[in-house]
Amino acid sequence: MKTSHLIIGFSVCLLINVIGSVTALAAPQKVFALSHQNFSGGAGSPSDTIQFYDVSAIESGGASNVFGNSPMFSVWLGYEIFQGQLLDNPTGVPIGNQEDISAITFNPANGTIYAAAFDSALGAPGNLDEVGDATGDWDLFRIDYQEILDDFVTNSRPAGTIYAPRAQNIPIADETFLQSNGSNLFDGTIDGLANNIPHPEGSGSFNGTFVEPTTIHLDNAIQKVGELARTQSPVTFFDSEIDFITPDSIAFLESASNLTTVGDFQIREWKRVSASPGAATLDADGPDNMTGPPGFAINDDDQQGGRNGAATESWEATIAGRLELDSSGGVESNPAGWALVNHNGTLGVWVADADGGGDDIAFFELDFTGPTPTATRKELFTSPGAGPHPTAFALDEDPSTDTTTNDAEVDFLRVDKDGNLIIGESGFFDTIIGQTTAPTGANGETAQEPRVITVGIADYDGADSDGSGGNEVVPSGPAGTGFNDTAAYTVTGDVPVTGAIDNDTQVTNSSRVAYDKGTGYIYFIDQDGGPNFLEDIYVFDPATGTIIYSELEAMNPGIFNPGTQVIFTRGDINGDGVVDGSDITELTGAIAAPTALLDEWYDLTADGVINNDDLTELQSIIGTTPGDFDGDGDVDGADFLVWQRTDGSVSGLSDWQGNYGFGSLAASAASNVAVPEPSSLLLCLGMGLILFSHRKN
Repeated sequence: MKTSHLIIGFSVCLLINVIGSVTALAAPQKVFALSHQNFSGGAGSPSDTIQFYDVSAIESGGASNVFGNSPMFSVWLGYEIFQGQLLDNPTGVPIGNQEDISAITFNPANGTIYAAAFDSALGAPGNLDEVGDATGDWDLFRIDYQEILDDFVTNSRPAGTIYAPRAQNIPIADETFLQSNGSNLFDGTIDGLANNIPHPEGSGSFNGTFVEPTTIHLDNAIQKVGELARTQSPVTFFDSEIDFITPDSIAFLESASNLTTVGDFQIREWKRVSASPGAATLDADGPDNMTGPPGFAINDDDQQGGRNGAATESWEATIAGRLELDSSGGVESNPAGWALVNHNGTLGVWVADADGGGDDIAFFELDFTGPTPTATRKELFTSPGAGPHPTAFALDEDPSTDTTTNDAEVDFLRVDKDGNLIIGESGFFDTIIGQTTAPTGANGETAQEPRVITVGIADYDGADSDGSGGNEVVPSGPAGTGFNDTAAYTVTGDVPVTGAIDNDTQVTNSSRVAYDKGTGYIYFIDQDGGPNFLEDIYVFDPATGTIIYSELEAMNPGIFNPGTQVIFTRGDINGDGVVDGSDITELTGAIAAPTALLDEWYDLTADGVINNDDLTELQSIIGTTPGDFDGDGDVDGADFLVWQRTDGSVSGLSDWQGNYGFGSLAASAASNVAVPEPSSLLLCLGMGLILFSHRKN
């Protein structure tokens, strides 16, 4: 039986019918989001906000002033405590202890942002502040990007609009003060909640003048959904990382340094245990921040569980593992990189420990499927291997020529859409470019601009090659290639920051980056770019070794965490960084078999469910129409074949028939080629079936 005759018969008919058609896709909106912490950002770039820039034009070439220190809009999480007064000013200038954003992540399908904000400790972790909130932990916020974007577009909001929560906690005494002074910040009710508080940017601080910015308050768009992972002391809230896995699960690296290894750098799962308020509890007698027996209730030292008020969803934090990469067993250095892997059934994180030279990099496989999550450091295949393979490798400045000098400094880790490891290596903080005398770079090396190292990964679950009992991470390359083999690595030249696009002599900072998984572009935010925290930005393409975009003094975000900048394109259903027909296929399958989790995960219309409205929205993002099942921007015979394989519904066939010819009309008119009726293609299919039947007999 020759099925090829059916395909040939139909394909020939398709070729006759669609010759001359040309497709033009509308580029989806690509968004760059970062946390801005500078206290003097100005009205266009407010402090303590997450700012959203449209960076779609960067890929088209010729773009300029994309950032210009002026975002589309910003999201302000509000105050940990709103005080509502300044030096007893009767007008009630809005002040308070603002949420310190430590790290952000996003749902690639719809752009929902999850933000970890460190809640400053009062004396010791766990103490309550004036509004009864436990301190010394991380607050988890959920930001509905879709709802905000819809308001911004539908209501033609001006650029620079600030979005804020509807209600914020305020001490009763402060709320009474506002009432007694007739302040416009008093909402009319003494209840410990201050409603519709504007962002304080532009208030003039201590001169008593308050100029209210454009602050929009949306119900449910910005929600504190949990208090998680009360930390030990000492703590740094500048160095933590989070990554979205599902709407129910987030991976978190708490990089609080302790005096012992077991208290260092906890890898956790943040898990939503219920959508109902208050279900997560603090188990005072459960496992604490140390290994060994459970903690003591009197010490209240539990590091698991969550603290949730009555108005929040219920999330819990559970320790899955710890970094612990130093062979000496001592206290870890500062983590220099963290990158989530969610590829071909493997969930894990690459983590780098900054030792100054020869930084160690390891892969931890995550198992978040059960009640007790685990983070297990996995063996890395080494060639030749004698005995168990190592669980970390030390990085070299150019491992494509030599993997033994261990003289590199890791600035960041990322993972591309194919699961390969992307490493940023530089000498930032060391010296001035061209300076050959002290101070010099790491291990005496002369400073140089950063470079990008790629480690091709062939398999995250390779066979046990050394009899140690565990599967291994295997790099790409000829048979037998290991992480100690130069064939596993490719290295770019130095990032070419010179001439007109450079305004100083310092090495470019490559520790603060955003990574575009779809294009592979790396956005370097150069923190030594000028006075007053005005930073330069460079968009580097590792594939060509060129800078495709640069902007001097593009923004002034202040000193912020490596995990506070991301790039996403709404509609990336499968999370590969590209919005195309594969996302249509996955969304179509989810609509056919929806679940409560998928309703939240893949929802593109902010109505909480997935249905054909979401499919229509996705096609609109891509720049196409219902019936374009392969997502290539037109509706033709190829979509009929995809419909057969992935949809098969009557409504899908109706979409294809009703929109057949979309995307090809202009091209057909220009080439004087008539667009065929879908019925003629169905006839072609029938001819193919006849041919198939004849050959079968």
